[in-house]
Amino acid sequence: MLNAYFAFGVPVFLVFLYIIFAIIRKKSKIHYIGFVLLLIASFMMAFSFQVLQGLWTLEDNHSAQLDQLNYAPELLWLPLVFGAILAIINLWRGIKRILSFREESINK
Repeated sequence: MLNAYFAFGVPVFLVFLYIIFAIIRKKSKIHYIGFVLLLIASFMMAFSFQVLQGLWTLEDNHSAQLDQLNYAPELLWLPLVFGAILAIINLWRGIKRILSFREESINK
């Protein structure tokens, strides 16, 4: 799980997927794309936390294997923080959208 291609490759793919869906969201009127963006960001955050848990387990039990990592373990926090920021942004957008639907239904 701590292989660099896996630990960083999956979040990079998810960012690429996020960018594609963000472009689709800007160019279309499909309403649920914002929810898809939230799911992608949440999955990136959950996956990154799982990788961090693997690192913490390795730190507790097998400190000799930590020397074999080809990257600084602190870099594993970047996808988690980035995923959390994207998830918060999309949650905020969703809340604003729900409130705007409420206002429209009240004003009609």
